[in-house]
Amino acid sequence: MGTKKNEGEENDVVITVPIFLNQAERRAIATAAEIAGLNLLQVRNHPLKHFQFLFQLLNDGSAAALNYGVFRRKEITEKPMHMLIYDMGAVKTTATIVQYVLESTRKDGKDKQPTLRTVGVGYDKTLGGLEITNRLRDHLEKVFRDTVSTSKDISTNGRAIGKLHKEAERVKQVLSANKDTYAQVESLFEEQNFRAKVTRDELEKMIEDLEPRIAAPILDAIGMSGLKVDDLDLIVLMGAGTRVPKVKDILKSILKDKEISNFLNTDEAIAMGAVYQAAHLSKSFKVLPFNIHEKILYPVFVNFLTKTEEGVMKPIRKSLFGENYPVPNRVMHFSSYSDDFKIEVQDADKNPLSSVEITGVKDAIEKEVTDDNSILKGVKTTFSIDLSGIVSVEKASVVVEKVPTTEEKEQYEVEKKEYDEWEKEQEELKKKEKAEKKEKEEKKKAEGAKAEDEKKEEEEAKPEEVEKPVKVKKTKPVEPKAKKINVALTVKETKTDNIDLNEEQVTTAKKILGDFEQQEKEKHDREEAMNGLEGLLYDLAVRLEDGEEYAEYVTDEEKKAILEEVAILKLWFEDDVSIDTKKEEFDERRKKLDELTVKPNLRKQERLDVPKVAEVLEDHFNRSMTFHAMALNLTQFEEGNKTFTDTELDVLTKLIEKITEWWNEKKELFEKQAKNEDPVVKASEVAEKARDLEREVRYLVNKLKIASSKKSKESEKKKAKKEKKTTEEAGETPETTTEEQPEDPQTENETTKDESATEQPKKEAEHDASEL
Repeated sequence: MGTKKNEGEENDVVITVPIFLNQAERRAIATAAEIAGLNLLQVRNHPLKHFQFLFQLLNDGSAAALNYGVFRRKEITEKPMHMLIYDMGAVKTTATIVQYVLESTRKDGKDKQPTLRTVGVGYDKTLGGLEITNRLRDHLEKVFRDTVSTSKDISTNGRAIGKLHKEAERVKQVLSANKDTYAQVESLFEEQNFRAKVTRDELEKMIEDLEPRIAAPILDAIGMSGLKVDDLDLIVLMGAGTRVPKVKDILKSILKDKEISNFLNTDEAIAMGAVYQAAHLSKSFKVLPFNIHEKILYPVFVNFLTKTEEGVMKPIRKSLFGENYPVPNRVMHFSSYSDDFKIEVQDADKNPLSSVEITGVKDAIEKEVTDDNSILKGVKTTFSIDLSGIVSVEKASVVVEKVPTTEEKEQYEVEKKEYDEWEKEQEELKKKEKAEKKEKEEKKKAEGAKAEDEKKEEEEAKPEEVEKPVKVKKTKPVEPKAKKINVALTVKETKTDNIDLNEEQVTTAKKILGDFEQQEKEKHDREEAMNGLEGLLYDLAVRLEDGEEYAEYVTDEEKKAILEEVAILKLWFEDDVSIDTKKEEFDERRKKLDELTVKPNLRKQERLDVPKVAEVLEDHFNRSMTFHAMALNLTQFEEGNKTFTDTELDVLTKLIEKITEWWNEKKELFEKQAKNEDPVVKASEVAEKARDLEREVRYLVNKLKIASSKKSKESEKKKAKKEKKTTEEAGETPETTTEEQPEDPQTENETTKDESATEQPKKEAEHDASEL
């Protein structure tokens, strides 16, 4: 997946990888992506300082499981659901057990989101469909060797072996659905044809020794997860290798009566999962969250020296990230060094991964440990493993604990004693105020309303006689505690499993690729220009021959000039054109030829376009004249306000006559013209006349629609009045007549006139006859 930066180029991506890739292989893919100009999505700090980019390598099993989960979010609950994905591709086989569960990342347990967790993995790095194809190819090779006599052995000819390999792949696919078929290759080797029958039983016998390897990934994944076969809720197969019947039979024997499905699209499931993860990590898209937790397969250890009580340096090996450790994660490692030191990072087999050199320890200790109140706690080194499974050193620091001094403790005791006494006084005042308040309430109840009035007078006078003490608030003193200070150290990590490219090497690689891309582009553009010019030369030479259609549009002078230029360019191609000829030279040579052919090309194009546009104009003529006749008839029979004014009809009449006269004249001249003469009329001119005619007729048609709608409304009003009048004459009561009195005719007429007066200027504003 990618975010488009410019001209459709995609730069931000998530790359899927097999889960068994080690540290060096994962870093190599990251470096290759950087050289290619791709930003791998997920913010992280790469050990190389110039790799400050978005980064993630997503395991392919997790990507396929994510593709399944995002479309079934509502099915995921707090009860864990487990799915096994068995993927047999061309060169590898993996089995991944994932868990879907609804859980929260917050401490309060709210806002639960779907979570995908990898709980078990098994794999075979070299087992795949290619292994089966190779065995079938070897079988066909043996059959050919036994049945066909040749002067040389077929294995010495790579082309023949390639043909057998291609046929073996086809036969394997056919045997997935049929019990037998024929392998046949024409002229396989030394002009000898090959044809042999192959059965499914023979193929299964060829791969029967692979049964333990086919089963191992599933058994390893189940063992790592701690689950049983019965705990698996879903089992899905992926990869072309799983279509082989023998492979399915082996899996069924392991999974017992569990249903095996194929609901994941092998071609797109992994890619679509990566797309969703990329959209989740990118700022350009907003998708619903779906958390992913993966495991590290290869344990990571640290080796360092520590000083014993006797003062002897002793080597220590400590686990940093254990097997099946969840990622991403962070681990802090503490050591009691007082000077610069090194840490070796290794895998489980003690193969070196990296060497970490930490400097500045002594200076940091001397700066911070200045008295007895400063206690050195050690050196803290933080290691992290990111979502891509890459281990790196984040930072290192000297940890110093500053304990409170004796003076600070004594000062705290004094302040605490004063605060306790003040707090005690405040408690006594509160008790006293509470007792007085209670006494006043009891007195109020006993004395009644009169006593209450006297009490109010006393309270009003009291503030003037007695001043209340001003309350002073005190802040509780804070007990001095030990503080930890982290002093950053200088960390230099050197990869020892595979030397990574440094910044200069990456820049050089980018430049090499950029130069190569530019050279390929220039080569493509040059070849395109050369082929275009050369093709045009031969095309013109043929099209200008007598009897050809194109020759009819070219004058004798133009034909002579074009043929002369064609001859010059052909000679130039034969004598001067080489691999060093630039694209610009081809373009310059073609420019003159294009100038010579521009007029013939336009003549031909006009001869093709004018008849088409003329049909449109003729159609507008017919419709305009029909509408004009109808409008004249309507005007003759209308009384009072007419739909169309005399000016409007006169404008349409003159326009039809004017365009008709113009077209008849141009049409006659156009038809009499020779094809190699510049046309007297162009298609654009005919189209413009057709638009003028259509615009005028459309205006009058819209006016007719508005008038018809208005007359229809007036007719309905008259009909309603007539019905009311008939009802009154039939004997309606006065009360009913009064309630349903029609509107005042005079008022109604005035309203109608006002509406007409409002509409008329608007219509006239839409069209001004003087424009034509």
